[in-house]
Amino acid sequence: MPVVRNVACQRVQLFGGVMLGFGITAKVDQDAIADMFKTVLPDAKQQDLETMGVDISGIIASNSTYMIVLGVIVVVVAIFGFVGACCMVRWMLVVVS
Repeated sequence: MPVVRNVACQRVQLFGGVMLGFGITAKVDQDAIADMFKTVLPDAKQQDLETMGVDISGIIASNSTYMIVLGVIVVVVAIFGFVGACCMVRWMLVVVS
């Protein structure tokens, strides 16, 4: 059973790290994220967004700070859970739970 907990903890750490990296990238270079969305979205969806007046880069830029803060919180809590479970540190496990 401890193997499953470690895998779940690693997934949470990965999710927090991805969110943190995405938020930092969006804060530093907004055009890179906008270009990524343009390559991922089909042309028809891009035209729909342009007709509705949706600015994806503006939305991402305004939410990047929240993504950075949430990413840091998720990574810190996941590290507490991982270290607490591996090293049997009781106070870390109490913080996580």
